[in-house]
Amino acid sequence: MKILAYNLPAFHRIPENDAWWGEGFTEWDNVRRGKPLYKGHVQPMVPYQGYYYDLSKKEDVIHQAELAKEYGLGGFVYYHYWFNGKLLLEKPVEIYRDSKEVKFDYCLCWANEQWARTWDGKDGQILMPQTFGGKDDWENHLQYFLTFFTDERYIKRNNSPMLFVYSASRIPYFDDMMEYWNQRVKEYGFDDIYLVEFISTVNPNAASKFSKGVTEFEPMYSNRFGISAFKKFYRIICKRLKTTEYLSYDKIWESLLKRNRIYGGREIIQSAFTQWDNTPRKGKAGLVLKGGSPEKFEKYFRLLANNNRKNSSKEYMVINAWNEWGEGPVLEPSEQHGFKYLEGLQRVILELEDKNDKK
Repeated sequence: MKILAYNLPAFHRIPENDAWWGEGFTEWDNVRRGKPLYKGHVQPMVPYQGYYYDLSKKEDVIHQAELAKEYGLGGFVYYHYWFNGKLLLEKPVEIYRDSKEVKFDYCLCWANEQWARTWDGKDGQILMPQTFGGKDDWENHLQYFLTFFTDERYIKRNNSPMLFVYSASRIPYFDDMMEYWNQRVKEYGFDDIYLVEFISTVNPNAASKFSKGVTEFEPMYSNRFGISAFKKFYRIICKRLKTTEYLSYDKIWESLLKRNRIYGGREIIQSAFTQWDNTPRKGKAGLVLKGGSPEKFEKYFRLLANNNRKNSSKEYMVINAWNEWGEGPVLEPSEQHGFKYLEGLQRVILELEDKNDKK
């Protein structure tokens, strides 16, 4: 079992963010804006020893991979942003692709959302619309992907590069594009693409006949589909009043752990999360899961890793996230929690390895 973690590349300057949010803006600006909203609310989160890294620097990109490898993770899933040929925040993963000194696996997740001032892509002023091109764009996108697929560290299932897609249902002619890509990659020595669809609020069902796997994006899947009717009504009230929504960390994990949904025989890459608190990004209109801790994460992750859910992958799981500091899911060390999330995760990984060795 290899444990992957989503990696957000937003911790460096780009010209577009300078124009939209002010010169020098990075995701760290959101993180620093966090404010405690109740007694015991841990905000703002601070990276361990004030290490506000810059992912345009090779040494900081490499440090992430080395630290993750040290604690037993199996790879990163780097978010990838493509807007009909326009790339954003591409520099960190390109730096990693071109730096061969760390033998740590990775793959890409095409996060095909529009960018808006609300941070959730749903409404408000659109900063970067998500447009999709035709066959020329498919080919250009594939050629970009191939610069990663041919890296020996890029995750492949048998001979198929693994690619996560955030919302296949929102991409016109998606299956035509996948059919085209699957045929073209054969010319480069691959069998096809191992497509994994996110199951989430914007993509509630598997949308593509070419997807071989799915992953339920947590905790947002459970926050939407795993709560009671009363809590859904409570959410509506919070949104109308633009006040903070609070849910139970334990209840969300309980919903996640008892899930038995299947997806037409597709492999289920089970998903975990460390925490959720997006108030640094959204202020009082955010969502907080109350009651979380590194100790609880370790306990719940152990239960998830040892369950016997039908169609669940025996090779991979994925965690949200390595470094989503502005939304709460963070494995990286912090001033508040030290290395506890990584240490707890490492204990579970070692147990899984020991269990496998005894078989």
